[in-house]
Amino acid sequence: MSNKKSTFIGEHLIIAGASLFILLGLLYLSSLFMEDFSTDSITIFGTEFLIADIQPHIIQILFIVVSVLVSYLIYLLLSLRTRAELTAAIATRSLSNSLAHFEKLYEEAPVPYVILNEKGEIIKPNKATLRFFGVVLEEIEGKNLFSLCFEEDQEKAEKLFRYYKSNLPINSEEIRLITKKGAVKWVLLSVFGETSFNNLKKARLGVIFDITERKQLDQAKTEFVSLASHQLRTPVSTIRWYTDMLLSNSFGELSGEQKEYVETIHKVNQGMIELIDTLLNVSRIEMGSLKIDLKPTNVSDLVESVLVELSSQIEEKNINIEKNYGGNLENIESDPKLLRIVIQNLISNAVKYTQPNGTVSITLKDSFKEKAIVVTDTGVGIPEKDQEKIFTKLFRAGNVDVLSSSQGTGLGLYLVKSIMETMGGSISFVSEENKGSTFTITI
Repeated sequence: MSNKKSTFIGEHLIIAGASLFILLGLLYLSSLFMEDFSTDSITIFGTEFLIADIQPHIIQILFIVVSVLVSYLIYLLLSLRTRAELTAAIATRSLSNSLAHFEKLYEEAPVPYVILNEKGEIIKPNKATLRFFGVVLEEIEGKNLFSLCFEEDQEKAEKLFRYYKSNLPINSEEIRLITKKGAVKWVLLSVFGETSFNNLKKARLGVIFDITERKQLDQAKTEFVSLASHQLRTPVSTIRWYTDMLLSNSFGELSGEQKEYVETIHKVNQGMIELIDTLLNVSRIEMGSLKIDLKPTNVSDLVESVLVELSSQIEEKNINIEKNYGGNLENIESDPKLLRIVIQNLISNAVKYTQPNGTVSITLKDSFKEKAIVVTDTGVGIPEKDQEKIFTKLFRAGNVDVLSSSQGTGLGLYLVKSIMETMGGSISFVSEENKGSTFTITI
């Protein structure tokens, strides 16, 4: 900045010197003009003036005025140029400082960042990236980021790479990467839109967020839940067996009070069995050990078996069940055990969250495009603010407490969605608070 200031002062001195030189020159010319002027008159804009009528000092004043105007014009031009140069210099320096600041933040950030070219190759990793992979710059520079994925995730990596080549954003995708030492690390990978970097116009910024510890904790928790559920299953199964025998009068007829107590034990124990089964299925899905056994399946038979199972709740609340079995879903390829879990959860929720004397409708659809099961209720519905989270594990909508009987774990719909995706199907819903919900699963 001091150099620019010196230049600015120097140019003003030059302007002053030039102006003085012009002024002296014009004064000298004016004296010559007055001495050698031989004409008696002069015409200016069509008007003739007699030289005799023009006083010498007036001509000198005119020359002075002209010299001042010329000097001022020169000053304006040079001043504008100087100011423009100063402004440009300040802007350039500010931009340079900003870029240097960004460069430092990028390099020292604790999260791994990578600049990628249009081929997905790493052209500038930051220090955190080098630490993450356990490499030096030369070992990773130029490598395709998607080629560093764990071999079991190659299919997903190829899909993400197709997104990348189509210039589509990648938002927090879970994938496993391999380090130099062969360690497998879980990450959330995000890649943002095109930017410029070192004259490379189609560069893109990638962010690698390490979630390995979180995944390990989830795995440990899942294994613990699975183990605990297995250990609990034996005693609750024993309780169910004995209560069934008591209720069937296998040990003699029970009094009214005794029967009431045993029925309560049986009902609570049945809830525990359902919870344990749900936890076991969730843990199997999360550990990737859920086995799918596809075979010809009669969907209407599954629906009927679920309705029989829920008959006491349906009768207690006087729920009207409407069945529309228009579709021929008698011989479809599916896993009947898993599909029954899905149907049981959807119908159970519909009954649970519908007020007494309400209606639950079950429709089977069989068209050229899709085979679907649709469960509609006239229940409490799902608040709009909760709808995007409804398939999240352990989430329950904020309005379910309006029903005193609405005991739940927040695992049912999470389990349903996970099972359908595992079997290659899907689930969707529409809902309006205080009017009801419609859940559709496609097989």
